[in-house]
Amino acid sequence: MQAVEYVRTRAAKLTPAGLRERIRAAAQELDNLVAEVTEAEARARPFPDKWTIAEVVDHVAQTQIRAAEELRHLLEGRRPPGPPVYEALRSGAAAWAPWTELTDGLRSAHRELVALLETVSDESALPTGATARAILVIHPAKADSHSAPQIFASELGWKEYALVQRLHLIDHRNQIKKLRAAQTGRVYSYSDAQWLSPPT
Repeated sequence: MQAVEYVRTRAAKLTPAGLRERIRAAAQELDNLVAEVTEAEARARPFPDKWTIAEVVDHVAQTQIRAAEELRHLLEGRRPPGPPVYEALRSGAAAWAPWTELTDGLRSAHRELVALLETVSDESALPTGATARAILVIHPAKADSHSAPQIFASELGWKEYALVQRLHLIDHRNQIKKLRAAQTGRVYSYSDAQWLSPPT
């Protein structure tokens, strides 16, 4: 699978510090974008069968906090217990929680993941061999409203697992931009498979 090969190759070339800073930058970009979103924009559903911005933010926050838990196990040389972080994980809070509470939760989850990565200073001192079962979602390069994503599981080491979190942030950043554009009638075009070759 091209996506998994990309993740493995890219992760192998990154130092812990380089990986951490890329995740920090992606999280900051998403936080900055979300800070521009109004309560009305967050609740609007421009596409009847798609998530709102509030639901996207809730999903990312819930995913990131679980990802930090799983990554902590990997860094300690253990396979994370329990089920994997599934692709549609949400808490339901998007239906009732204030928008400020949802955005605070997103920033808190980002801080937790970055803080964990700040504890990694020497890759050679980390245990090796532990993997986590990650659920990956790949959208067709020329996706339309009828295109079904590919969903599959893959076993990832800690650096690969961390890199996937960055790609996940980029994917949902683009999703929020598309949702905002749809509300204003602007056209926002991007490849749903962009995360296969994100900016370095």
